[in-house]
Amino acid sequence: MDRLKKLREKSFEIEVWQKLLYQYQNTRIRKRLEAVKYLYEGMTRKEVMLEVRCSRQTLITWIDMYCVGGLEGLTQVSVSNKPERLSGEQKAELKRMLLENKPIDYGVDRQIWTGKIISDVIKQRWDVDLRDSRIYAILKDMGLSRQKTLD
Repeated sequence: MDRLKKLREKSFEIEVWQKLLYQYQNTRIRKRLEAVKYLYEGMTRKEVMLEVRCSRQTLITWIDMYCVGGLEGLTQVSVSNKPERLSGEQKAELKRMLLENKPIDYGVDRQIWTGKIISDVIKQRWDVDLRDSRIYAILKDMGLSRQKTLD
């Protein structure tokens, strides 16, 4: 059976949709909810893809999520099965390093930590390559925030 047909055969409760839209501030979850609502209202897949700025495959995935789990199914955050690249012990040591030291202590001619510098120190110390975006996620998990320079 066609995905859109299956989607439109499910009951769509606008009150539940509104509740979930306000409950979840995560942009990805909100886009999923909006996309399904647009499809349910009769927009074409192409129109929805342009409206919420997603790929065809992503939209298909969201439709499948809705058909299986309803609106609540769209709120599930996908979890990667990849193992962490830094161990808990390494993360604890990294946090200590960031709080107690400066980059200059690790041979970097700077006074403030940046994602790039942290990434370089991790590579040097543990031979692990991490993107800046992953560095910021690790900082957030450790309860640390990204700081901006004053210059």
